[in-house]
Amino acid sequence: MSYSFAYITLSILVLVALFFASQKFHIFDLKGGIAALILGVIVDFAGYFTWLILLVVFALVSFAATKYRFAEKKKIKMQEGDMGERRIKNVLYAGVIGGTIAIFHLADPYLLKYFELFAISFAVVASDTFASEIGVLDPKVIMITSFQRTHRGINGGISVLGELSAIAGAFIIALSYVLLKIGDASLFALLLITVFGFIGCQIDSVLGALLENKGKLSKGQVNFLSVLFTLMIALPVLYWNATI
Repeated sequence: MSYSFAYITLSILVLVALFFASQKFHIFDLKGGIAALILGVIVDFAGYFTWLILLVVFALVSFAATKYRFAEKKKIKMQEGDMGERRIKNVLYAGVIGGTIAIFHLADPYLLKYFELFAISFAVVASDTFASEIGVLDPKVIMITSFQRTHRGINGGISVLGELSAIAGAFIIALSYVLLKIGDASLFALLLITVFGFIGCQIDSVLGALLENKGKLSKGQVNFLSVLFTLMIALPVLYWNATI
């Protein structure tokens, strides 16, 4: 894959600007910002510029969900970071599969439907982020494995607000994917990516309830596995329908 001088120059300027913006607005701490910059380089040059745009959309909407009613979350001590900033572990577990998909795309861009898989991977993470960051504001929480009432913030806890937010997070990524395909995507793709993003969020909740609460998996490992399992389910569906 070859790149023009203009593409390389524009990409570098955009990536550097994004890094400084992430520090100014406290989207990431310093290490998280550097990790996100590296991920951005991989995604931009192993995928396409549209992949980077989708990644930026994910980062922005996730940050918006994190900052939503932040003062209230801080009062109940369920906020992310000191000012909503994400750390290096958040970037790694959220982006490692997406970055890997981009690298495989670079090796053989015609083997799989990489951009679709890339979008699904971030739809899962966005769905989980929205469910966690917005759903935590709903005091009526049940455990996903038992449907018994539990306290908010617990791994595996779900609520009406959280589930609706999960759908919204996945939908935003799906809609962004469709718009970035510039006329080469279907409404089925919008539905499919949204559904798989939501399914991945439910897988995350189940793993959290069964394994994270028992100390057998970390939060990052649960995030990673939920994305991986979702992609394993999505892959045959992508090839069953060639209209995406």
